[in-house]
Amino acid sequence: MLRFTGTLRAIMLSTAVLPLPVFAQEAPPPVSPEATDDIVVTGYTRQNTQAIAAKRDNDRIGEFLASDEIGQQPDYNISDSFRRLPGVTTVFDEDEGRYVGIRGLSPNFTVGTLDGAVLATAERQNRQLNMEAIPTTAVSGLEVIKSRTPDVEGNAIGGIVNLRSRSAFDRGIRTFVGNAFIGMSDSRGVPGKGLNRPSDDGLNYRADATFATRFGADERWGLVVTGAYSRKRRDQERLNPTSYTIVNGVTVASGIISAAYPNTVDRYGGTAKLEWRPDPRVQAEVSGTYFQQSDNELRHQQQLTRGTVDTARTASDTARVNTAGGFLRFNDFPLEKPLYVAQGRLRWTGDDGHHAAARGSWSRAVFLEPSNQLQFNLPTSAANAYTQTMTGGVPIAVLDNPATFTDPAGYAFASYTPYRDRSVDMVREGQIDWGYRDTAKDRGLGLGAGMKYRAATRGFDTRQAVWGPANGTTLTATNFVLPERWSPLYTGAQNLPQPLLDFAAFQRYFTDNPTRFTLNAAQTGLNERRSDYIVGEKVMAAYVLLRHTGDRHSLIAGIRYEDTETTIDGFRVAGNTLTPLRRGSGYDSWLPSATFNYDLSDPLKLRLAYYKAIGRPSPSDLGTNETLNQTTLVLTRGNPDLRARVAQNFDASLEYYMPGDAGLISLATFYKDIRDDIYSRAAGSAVIDGTTYQVTQPQNLAGSRVFGVEGAIVVNKLRFLPGPLADFGVSLNTTYLNGKSRFPDGGSFDRLIQQPGFQGNAALFYQRDWFQARASYAHIGRQYTSISPTAPLTNRYDRPFDQLDLQARMTFGAIQVIGEIRNATNAHRENFDGLGTRDQNFFGRQFWLGAAVKL
Repeated sequence: MLRFTGTLRAIMLSTAVLPLPVFAQEAPPPVSPEATDDIVVTGYTRQNTQAIAAKRDNDRIGEFLASDEIGQQPDYNISDSFRRLPGVTTVFDEDEGRYVGIRGLSPNFTVGTLDGAVLATAERQNRQLNMEAIPTTAVSGLEVIKSRTPDVEGNAIGGIVNLRSRSAFDRGIRTFVGNAFIGMSDSRGVPGKGLNRPSDDGLNYRADATFATRFGADERWGLVVTGAYSRKRRDQERLNPTSYTIVNGVTVASGIISAAYPNTVDRYGGTAKLEWRPDPRVQAEVSGTYFQQSDNELRHQQQLTRGTVDTARTASDTARVNTAGGFLRFNDFPLEKPLYVAQGRLRWTGDDGHHAAARGSWSRAVFLEPSNQLQFNLPTSAANAYTQTMTGGVPIAVLDNPATFTDPAGYAFASYTPYRDRSVDMVREGQIDWGYRDTAKDRGLGLGAGMKYRAATRGFDTRQAVWGPANGTTLTATNFVLPERWSPLYTGAQNLPQPLLDFAAFQRYFTDNPTRFTLNAAQTGLNERRSDYIVGEKVMAAYVLLRHTGDRHSLIAGIRYEDTETTIDGFRVAGNTLTPLRRGSGYDSWLPSATFNYDLSDPLKLRLAYYKAIGRPSPSDLGTNETLNQTTLVLTRGNPDLRARVAQNFDASLEYYMPGDAGLISLATFYKDIRDDIYSRAAGSAVIDGTTYQVTQPQNLAGSRVFGVEGAIVVNKLRFLPGPLADFGVSLNTTYLNGKSRFPDGGSFDRLIQQPGFQGNAALFYQRDWFQARASYAHIGRQYTSISPTAPLTNRYDRPFDQLDLQARMTFGAIQVIGEIRNATNAHRENFDGLGTRDQNFFGRQFWLGAAVKL
C-alpha cells in the first residue's frame, strides 16, 4: 500500500462515472441490472465503485466523475467538480470555478467537449472553456482524458475534459429525478440595490429536473429532457493595491483600491435528446443544448493614490506620504453568456467486427458585457496626506484628515465612458470513424481510421463612448451618492465610511442636462472599430491506428495528421485612421501516439503511454489589430504566422483495484516537454507608407516542461474499524508538480503560469441506512499568475488556498433531504507579488437546504 508522509493536504473526493468515455470507437456502457429498480439509493459508495470501474476499463489514462442517484456531482458547478480529481486544477473567479487546467498547464491547453464535440467558448482572447453556466446536474458524467490515442483531438497538450450527456437507455423505461434547494450567503455587507437590481440580499435557490423515457415499438425510441435554474446572490469585498515602490527601504503602495461588488448570478437552461435504437447494431440520436449565465454585478471602487513621499523619513516600518489624491468609480456588469449546442450522431456495429460512426455538431457561445463606467476624481493635495505601514504584506494607510477622503464634495466629475464588449465563437464539426476488431472486447489485431473537419470563427466587437465635463462645468459627487455607506477592508480604527456612487441619479442628470457634458467624438469614433477583428480557423484531421488485444494486454498505436489554416480580418490603426487588413497562414502537424495496458495480475494494472500533441495559439496572439505608434515608430500586432506549440508527452500509471471495486490505490507519473512557446517581443522592422517601424508581435521563441506524480487512494468502507465506524470511507489524492519556463533571451523560472507545486483533495464520508455525510477538503498550493524574466519582484502569485465543504443527507423513501455548507471555514483568496499583496478577496460562505426526489 502507498504511504503518504508529512502533512496530509490532499486528496480525492469520492466521485464516479459511466464506464467508457464517448469517443468514436467506443460503444456505450451497458445498462446496469440495478438501474431497472424503481428507486436505487446509491450514495457515495456506489459513486466510488462506478469511478473505479470506469478507470479500470478505459484504455486511456484518465479520471472520472458521475452523477449520483439524484443527479448531483460533488459540486453544483462543473469546473468546481473537476478540481476533486488528481492532477486537475480549477481556476477560480472569486468563489466559483471557471476554467480547468490539467497537470499544471494553463486552461488554454485543455480541450472541452460535449459527447466528443468541441465546445465553443467566447472567453475573450483565449481558448479557455468557461463552464460556469453548466450545472453538474445537466450531465451524467465528467471525464478527464490525460493520454491521447490517434482518434482523439490533437490540440490536447494538457488533456481533454468531456461532458457526457444523459441517455434514456441508461436507466429503466421511465425515470424522473428532481432537486430543489434554498440557501443564503453570509457575505452581505455591501449595499447593492438599484440599477437593474430591484433587490439586494435575499435567499438563493436552485432547482433542476431530468425526465427520461423510452417509447414506441419495443421501446426503441428514447427521450431525455433536462432543465435547471439557479440564482445566487452574494457580495464580494476586495483590497487591490495597484503597485509598489521602495522608498528609504520601506515598501509604499502607489495606489490602494477598496472595492465592493454586490452580485446576482442567474443560470438556466437544459438539454433535449431524441434517441433511436431499432436493433442492437444501430444507434442514432439528435440533441440540442442551451445554457445561459446572466450576471448583474455592481462594482464600487475608491482609490487612494499616492503623491509625493517624504524621502527624509528614516523609520524602518512606516512611510510618510505628503500628498495624495484618488477617485470614486462605479461600474455595472450585466454580463450575458449563452451557450448553444446542436449535435447528431449515428453508429453502426456489424456482426463481423466492423463498426462505423458519424457525427456532426454546431456550437455557439457569446460573451456580452455592456457596462457603464463613471468616475469622480479627488485632486492630489496635502490635505490627503497619510502614513502607511505594511502589516503581513498588506498596506495600511492612516489618513491625517479622513473627512477629505470621505466627503463627496471633494470629488469632481472626470469621465463617463459606457462601453460594450461582445465576443462570439462558433464551431462546426463533422467526423466519420471506421474500425475493425479494435474494441476492448475484441482479441487479436484490429484496425481503426477516421477523418474530422472543424471550422471555427471567433469575432470581437468592442466600442466605448468617452464623455467629459463641458468647458466651464464643475460637477461634484455630492448629489450622486447613495444614502448608504460601506466601510472598506483594512481601514482599522478609522472605519472609513466609503461613499458609493448612485449611477441611476447620475444617469437622470446626464439625460436632463446634455449641455453640461461633451463627447470626445474622435476617440469615440475610433473606439467603434479599433479593437474589432475576426479570427477564422479550419482544421482537417485524419488518423489511422492499430490495436492488438490479448487476455492481459492491449496496445493502441498510430498517427494523427492535422492541417490548420487561419485567416484574420481586422484593421491597422494609425492615429485616427483605420485601414482594413486581411492576413492568413497555415501549418500541419503529424502526431504519433502509443498506449499500452498490461494486467500484471487480476487486481494490478500497468499503463504506459507516449503521445505528441499541439497547443494552438490564442485568438489574440493571432489576430490583434495592428497599431502604429507614429511617435515611437513601433508597430504592435498579432501574428497569423504563429505555429502551434508542440509537446512530447510520456505517461506511466500503476493501479491496484481492490476486490469488488471496493477501493483503489494508484500511482502515476508524467513528463511533458513543450516547444515553440509563445512570447511577445520585438521582431525586426516593417516599412509602411515609406516609414520604417519596429515590429512587436507574438513569436514562437522558447519552451517549458513539467514533471508530475499523482497518487490516489479510495476505500469505500473502513472494515477494520469496529461496529458502525466500519461504515466510514475515505477518498484521497495528491499531485506533485515540478515545472520550468524557459525565457526567450535565456534564463528560466521554476514554475509554469498557473501551475501549483502541490495540490490535492480529501474526503471522509459516512453511509449507514438512511443517513449519509461527507466532509470534503481541497488544497491548492502557490500558483504564479504572471512571471517576468527581467523584474522578478513583479512576479505575481496566489497564496495556497484551502476549502472545506460539508454535506449531509437523510433518505425517506424516494425523497432525500440534503444540507450543504460551502467554504465552511470562510477561506479567502490572496494574490501577492515580491513586495506585497495585490489582491485580498473575500466572498464568504454559502448554506443550502433542499430535497431530491427520484421516481
